[in-house]
Amino acid sequence: MNTTSEHVIRTILVGQSGGPTAAINASLAGVIRAAHAQGLRVLGMRNGIQGFLEGGVVDLVEALELTASESGSSNHASTNPGEKNLQLLRKTPSSWLGSCRFKLPELADNSESAAISPIYQQIDAQLKKYQVDAVLYIGGNDSMDTTHKLSRYFAQVESHVRVVGVPKTIDNDLEGTDHTPGFGSAARFVASVTAELTRDGGVYNSKNVTFIEAMGRDAGWLTAAGALAQDICGTAPDFVLLPEVPLDEHALLSTIEQRLREKNNVIVVVSEGVHHADGSFLFDAKSVAIDTFGHLAAQSGTAQYLSQLAKDQLGVKSRGIELNTLQRCASHAASKVDLDEAEALGAAGVEAVLQGKTGVMVGVHRTSDVPYTSEIRATPVADVANKVKLVPREMISEDGFNVTDTALTYLRPLVAGMEEPISTDGLPRFLAELS
Repeated sequence: MNTTSEHVIRTILVGQSGGPTAAINASLAGVIRAAHAQGLRVLGMRNGIQGFLEGGVVDLVEALELTASESGSSNHASTNPGEKNLQLLRKTPSSWLGSCRFKLPELADNSESAAISPIYQQIDAQLKKYQVDAVLYIGGNDSMDTTHKLSRYFAQVESHVRVVGVPKTIDNDLEGTDHTPGFGSAARFVASVTAELTRDGGVYNSKNVTFIEAMGRDAGWLTAAGALAQDICGTAPDFVLLPEVPLDEHALLSTIEQRLREKNNVIVVVSEGVHHADGSFLFDAKSVAIDTFGHLAAQSGTAQYLSQLAKDQLGVKSRGIELNTLQRCASHAASKVDLDEAEALGAAGVEAVLQGKTGVMVGVHRTSDVPYTSEIRATPVADVANKVKLVPREMISEDGFNVTDTALTYLRPLVAGMEEPISTDGLPRFLAELS
């Protein structure tokens, strides 16, 4: 874990990157609240590091109308417009500062090579222009890659600028943290929708199969959350298919056919990233795009493919439902635990830079399942960047067609609690878009 020499922190720059979540703005609110309470100047990147390179910077204290009297207090929101804005920000989905998917160039291991990189030079010049002392970057795997590269660059050129990562991703596939902000809320949504579709599918006295597709390119955490439907409606999904286990379509159809002899309504929750033993997707993968960081882009269509297969080979009514981006923006289903931890991690990022830390990511570490307790620790971002945390085998059933009680024990605390929205005339209100 890196620390820098003593340097007074006066200005913090914060950015958001990658796919948004229902809790990413809670982390931003945590950063702003904690930094403002310390009397720091707080600037925001417009559209992540890419927007910052293009000059997109906003004074967040001014934008939120914060005053010195608020100094981090969550009270008196009705009389303090700035505090009300912070509370609205916490409950607003998507990335309020905007986002990007931008890969910084690779760094050599010596300062001479690093210093001649024009992009890093441009970032350095921008930071000096705004007198930035510390950068907090809120994001997932690829954002931690950016955090790692920036911290390495500043170390190489002996800059005082500190860089700390604040995690987020609905995929929950980040190392260095028990779980990621955004996942709990998305998991709560997946569990709720699975339960609702389970009841809907059982209306008619006819054989039918419903395939519910959850996000998860490499890791099946969100798909696993569908199993929590049993806590809501008393009926667990019949099958939960994760990308960690290769899928044999014929074996699946045979097992579904057997289940249909026992009941009318079969529910299958499937990850978008489910694949064959050879790594190929269930249908033609030639159309799958590669993103900026070299990853396969989201692979939707798995539920529709399996649904058509069930219709053709089993002769039953079937439908495929893609939850798609609803999983990451459904703030009406947000978990209070998720929002609380997201905001706490934002504040912890500020504390980390004030303590002189750099090149780290703050993360949640579980200390107990029942009752659920956790603490925040900092992990070297080098141990996190470009790594994927998969669902462990002990959380997956022996046949690979469902999850175990161990998975449910892990998941339950993360979806707990529901926070009342700030509403007007019975409708929730979000913070207005940043102009």
